[in-house]
Amino acid sequence: MIRIYTDKQTDNVIEAVDLGRVSLGETVKYTMYMKNTDIQWPVHNIRVQNVNPELRFEIPEILKANEVKEIFVYWTPKLDSREPLLTKFEFSGDLFIG
Repeated sequence: MIRIYTDKQTDNVIEAVDLGRVSLGETVKYTMYMKNTDIQWPVHNIRVQNVNPELRFEIPEILKANEVKEIFVYWTPKLDSREPLLTKFEFSGDLFIG
């Protein structure tokens, strides 16, 4: 239902994200695109399940049927980080049919 892409034209689905290198304490903003792939029904109450406090997300609350919206991911490595960021996050929402 919800897919994440690197481009607004939704040609390149994101399966994994390489955020590259970031200086400790610096915040880097990444732009991605979220699409509701359902052609008939909107998705409401969109949320992200993220266990890493170094990542912050700006996402829409609602996506209309087949709509694409820009989302932002912010990464701020903690000052005591010694390992590369390895995390998993998932997007979900509610589908109201009718």
